[in-house]
Amino acid sequence: MALPLRQKRRQETAFQIQRATLDLAMQKSLESTTTEEIAVTSGVSTRTFFNYYPNKEAAAVGHPPKFREEDKDALRNGTGPIAVDLKRMLDRHVATLSEQEDILRMVGTILRSNEKARGILEGLLAAERQEIADALCSRVSNRQTAAALANAVTSAIGGAIFLWENDKGITLGEASEKIWEGLIDASQLLLPPNDT
Repeated sequence: MALPLRQKRRQETAFQIQRATLDLAMQKSLESTTTEEIAVTSGVSTRTFFNYYPNKEAAAVGHPPKFREEDKDALRNGTGPIAVDLKRMLDRHVATLSEQEDILRMVGTILRSNEKARGILEGLLAAERQEIADALCSRVSNRQTAAALANAVTSAIGGAIFLWENDKGITLGEASEKIWEGLIDASQLLLPPNDT
């Protein structure tokens, strides 16, 4: 479904500001970059900058893609194995992230050196985990189980990005597969021993 023109322009401006922030931060560090420089580089006024982001750390993090509503609906209403629905959600999200690998790498550089940016991203991820857990609660009777599954999915994405950043011979999708396999293996180790 196509976005309304106004919403599309807002997304483009937000991305333009994020890209300028990241480019400047890669040249001279985020700490020594000012919001005024970011505004000039992105072609907007400082006031417009603050209409989009509260600070330069938030601009560097940008607006990470959210999990798709149809995937959350599948978690909520699915009747098959939850693992299949979670894996589909993970695969689609990783595919979306793969569309802007250069941005992902620059954001990763910022996150490794800037605690405030890490906190901003963690806040965004916490909201996503909450939505995933809420969706799972209609199929999982235990709220803690739903929360653990939601945490596993978001942690798998973080693990895949870390593996991809540190192993130059692997795609983000391949890294995600490896992390998923590790998650499945780990979950098997949590099963109680069979007494038969």
